[in-house]
Amino acid sequence: MRARLHRLERRARASALADALKNALWRAFLSVMSAATWASATWRARRGETFETTIERRRRRLVNARGGARTRARKTATASMDGPAHLIACAHGLAGTPEDLRALERRVAADGNALVHRLACNAPLNSFDGVEAGAVRIVEELREVVRANPSLRYLTLYGNSLGGIYARYAAGIMWEEKRDGTMLGLIPCTYLTTATPHLGVGPWGFFKLVPRALRYLWSKQLGRSIMELTLRDGEDGKLPLLARMADPETREPANFVAALGSFKRRCAYANATNDFLVSYETASLHPEYLDSAQERAWRCLDEPQIVEEFERDGEFAIEETDSASWSTDELALRRKMARGLRTLSWRHVNVSFPGPVPLAHNKICALQRNPYLASLFKEGEFIVDHQAEYLLASIRSV
Repeated sequence: MRARLHRLERRARASALADALKNALWRAFLSVMSAATWASATWRARRGETFETTIERRRRRLVNARGGARTRARKTATASMDGPAHLIACAHGLAGTPEDLRALERRVAADGNALVHRLACNAPLNSFDGVEAGAVRIVEELREVVRANPSLRYLTLYGNSLGGIYARYAAGIMWEEKRDGTMLGLIPCTYLTTATPHLGVGPWGFFKLVPRALRYLWSKQLGRSIMELTLRDGEDGKLPLLARMADPETREPANFVAALGSFKRRCAYANATNDFLVSYETASLHPEYLDSAQERAWRCLDEPQIVEEFERDGEFAIEETDSASWSTDELALRRKMARGLRTLSWRHVNVSFPGPVPLAHNKICALQRNPYLASLFKEGEFIVDHQAEYLLASIRSV
């Protein structure tokens, strides 16, 4: 017994030392990235440019090189009234492409009653100009798809990473157009997100290793979308955009929570560990810091697996949070955001991709941008199968 206790103690000390070393390495890496961001911003300032103008110049160069608008909606086959009844719109994340989500499309498209459309309007550089701009483009692209497919009756929105935020804002726009419970004339069915930063990014996971001053630098120099994801966009006394989108009292430009509530089902997939970009806390609507012992246990599992799956009923109590408290407490506003979103019922699926390398963000969608990345993130295909089954179950039930 004593020998076994000694082994456990040595293992615990070794694990703690490994965590400390890993955190030190990531802190050094993020500091270098911050220095590079500052140097890039200084260089652009000397040239009289901003991040936005640089992105626009590169986007135009990319469009010209490809001989046409890269962000134009992909052609969707026109269907008759006897065609698919269910539209599944898939939104990729920041700097992503429609090809990222091919793994899900292949699994769901086999069902003849579903039309899977991978949204193209925000790829790859349009995703830096803010959530509202990206959501407006999504609505217009979906309008074209619905017009071309008169058989459609139901709508499911699938968002990966920032795509989940885009989808939520787009739902608000579509819901407000008629206020009859439909979106573009379709009945909302399922809203599903994978590794989406519903509460923004910043105080958890790997980002907590970055000093607040450096996070502020990033938010100011990397475009509107980054500013909104870090909750640095509050202007003229307004709450940040993501906070307003999570508030049931918000009415302008849309009642986002009511629009989200019009879906029959809401489901959030979160990486329990090893997500470098979107930590467990924000993707799972659980703003309190994840217990380090629990995180370490999930990270040390033998193989990738679902570690939690449960339903959460809607909650009703929402406490007010004044600007004085959330400006000094990074979690205060995020707690309020979580309470607002949790006034609705959710299904939560938390998955662990164990190991020393934090690549889970792209594994949870089995990112398929090219053959090399498809091979690198192939480990996530089992969870994409799980997502597909969840979506198909809702299609078969209507």
